[in-house]
This record gives sequence, structure tokens and C-alpha cells, in this order.
Amino acid sequence: MEKMVVDNDSFFADVLGVLEEGRQATIPVKGYSMLPFIRGGKDLVVLEKAPADLKAGDIVLFRVGPADGGRWVMHRILSIDGDAVDIMGDGVPKAHEHVHRRQIYAKAVTILRDGKRPVDPCSPGELRKVRFWQGILPLRRYLLFVYRHLPWNRSWIKENANI
Repeated sequence: MEKMVVDNDSFFADVLGVLEEGRQATIPVKGYSMLPFIRGGKDLVVLEKAPADLKAGDIVLFRVGPADGGRWVMHRILSIDGDAVDIMGDGVPKAHEHVHRRQIYAKAVTILRDGKRPVDPCSPGELRKVRFWQGILPLRRYLLFVYRHLPWNRSWIKENANI
């Protein structure tokens, strides 16, 4: 399959257009800030327009930084206090993003493992795994190091090192 490179602003403008029409958008993900639940370069994510009733545990697409040059990020909501939302990547040992509700554009409704097998990120089983993962926050850094250096992950890490 031939790859086509599109700048993020154009790509996400099209994605948001699809979501505004009430349809779902399936996008590839890059990076490893959502390991072990979403693997960049391997998994796809199905998005819907962000509902009004977002809650802790939801995986959301949001924009940080200036509106005309900010970064698009997909991480998990830790807590919501009014319009203030605290967000953190599952594969990130420390850093949180603090965003306003209006910066959140979409919610992940399905993760397609290896682009094929659907996983509901809000199912009770997945949320149990997330609660466990969040509970071992001090150990995550070491577990992620081991995970990234497993023999079957090394080629993927080398290919995606510039992300």
C-alpha cells in the first residue's frame, strides 16, 4: 500500500468535518504515549464527536497550544472539574495536560488492534485494566521501558523513533 503524507491541520480539518456530519472517523495513531492500550503505527482508533457527557477514563482527541499551530493529542481523561479537564497519556509517567472542555473535539469509541480486531475502550474489562495501570503509576516507567525493548517491539520503535 502506498502512503500519502498530509499535514496535520489539513488531516484533522477533514476528520472534524466528518465528525460534524455525525459520522465516525477512523484514524491511524503515531507515537507511544498511550502504550500499552494504543500502539502507534499498529492500531487504528475510531472517533466520534465529543459528547457533552465526557467522563474520567474516556480517551479523547484534543488540541493543545495556539489554535493556529497547536498539537493534536489523544490521551485519557483523568478528571473533570466543570470545564477544566485533566488528561494524561497511559504511556506517560508524569506529565498531565490541563485543557478547557472546548479544546476536546472527539472521543475514541473503538480501538482496532493491528487495524482489525475491535476493542471497546469503555468496556468494564478495559476500564479494570486502566484502573490497575493508573494504580501502578510509579512503576509504569520501568514496565514501559521493558515493553519497548521486547524483541518484537524493537523494529517498531526504530521505525517510529522520530515521532
